[in-house]
Amino acid sequence: MGDNIMSSHIDTNSIPIRVPCLWEYGNSYDTPNRILGDNGISDRQVVIIIQKEFNRFEWLLARLTGAPRLLRRPLDRLNSGLWDLIDGDRTLSEIIQIMEDCYEEEIIPARQRCSESISKLIELNLVELK
Repeated sequence: MGDNIMSSHIDTNSIPIRVPCLWEYGNSYDTPNRILGDNGISDRQVVIIIQKEFNRFEWLLARLTGAPRLLRRPLDRLNSGLWDLIDGDRTLSEIIQIMEDCYEEEIIPARQRCSESISKLIELNLVELK
């Protein structure tokens, strides 16, 4: 989900937890891999819904242009799987291992990719670490 200096500083023993937010499942990826479900991965696209906050001028422009008040942010297949694993119980190290087991070479280097994605989710105020 992008580069972030903070990603290299995330302790793999920390536990990422989702901040309460609106989200839903979208379409299924139909991946023929039973190991996903066994590890708690739905194999469905996660769509995060963010309500836009406008100042007066932006609100006026939004009304005139018919801009939506909700931003729908679909996650790709790997980040949807990562979102499913962020349950507040698993450590980052456990999440990385599950992602490697489920997605194999597609996620390599798993530690870097998972850390960067979690850093981006933290930056968007969707996840925090405990």
